[in-house]
Amino acid sequence: MNNSKNVTALISELGAIVGEVLAPVRFRCKAFAVASAFVVASAAAACSSGAAAPPTAPSAPESPQPSQIAATASTTSPSASAKPSSSPVTKNANYKKFDPKNFVDPLGGKNDWYPLAPGTQTLRDGSINRGSRKLTHKLRVTVTDVTKVVNGVTTVAVLDQDIDAGQVGEASLDFLAQDKYGNVWYLGSYTEIYQGGQFVNAVDAWLTPKRGSKPGVWMMADPQEGMKYVEAHNSRETIRAEVTKVDDRKCVPFKCFKALQVLEDGHEYKYFGPGVGHIATEPNYSGGEQEKEVLTNVVKLTPKGLAEMSAEALRLDKHARKESKIFAKSDAAKRS
Repeated sequence: MNNSKNVTALISELGAIVGEVLAPVRFRCKAFAVASAFVVASAAAACSSGAAAPPTAPSAPESPQPSQIAATASTTSPSASAKPSSSPVTKNANYKKFDPKNFVDPLGGKNDWYPLAPGTQTLRDGSINRGSRKLTHKLRVTVTDVTKVVNGVTTVAVLDQDIDAGQVGEASLDFLAQDKYGNVWYLGSYTEIYQGGQFVNAVDAWLTPKRGSKPGVWMMADPQEGMKYVEAHNSRETIRAEVTKVDDRKCVPFKCFKALQVLEDGHEYKYFGPGVGHIATEPNYSGGEQEKEVLTNVVKLTPKGLAEMSAEALRLDKHARKESKIFAKSDAAKRS
């Protein structure tokens, strides 16, 4: 009997102690009865789970499906504790005023309409009408982690490959830079043509400020309808652009986007999806070749896949310095 009384007293004391310990816990358990030591332990475990730290979010898969990329592409809302002053200042660029002091690390997703995130690869199906034939090809665009200093600014190399019948028929490097306001600038390009997998010649080689070439704006930080600007100015041409629609709707095979529509050189509409980049191209004319493109996939490359694409970008840059006088004395590209 004395032992039973002692056990009962001990259980009561344990219940009181547990109640005091759990009182400050955010999610409290209300009025629980202590019937045995096991019940006390179970109640304590249930209450303490309310104060546990939230689990960390699972990491994104290295090769997500298109729908997964599209779902995670939008910008997340800032937390309630974030200070407004901590947000970066967004300001559209004046393409006539290029200042190397305004530029930051080009690698990252600062511009939502064209995020320069290494390892991001988009695939587009292209078609062109020539006479009575419709010729098809694929375009593979990869943001590499290869950088090159151009005109005093660190740029990132974006590798663009045109694939026909399973072989690369054309490959180009676009050298893009990012300023502190979120604008993406275009500072140079180099393109090679292949036939049967063999190099034929190099075309479209330009690099600012050589031979009168000037930087242009590839993508504004905050595009507004009616805005006109120059994407690039080189010895051969001046590429002009106009924002024609900001809240357009454009559907591709796996998703519909609230898209940005840009008219390039007056004859071609390019569509951009938030968090993804270029999603479609349509002609602004009737008849003729009627070249079209549409996004079919977007993936995040594995480290191995990124290394392969970056190695190809380095190879192209090295070949450019051999084949093109414009690139001959330029700084060698390198992986970051």
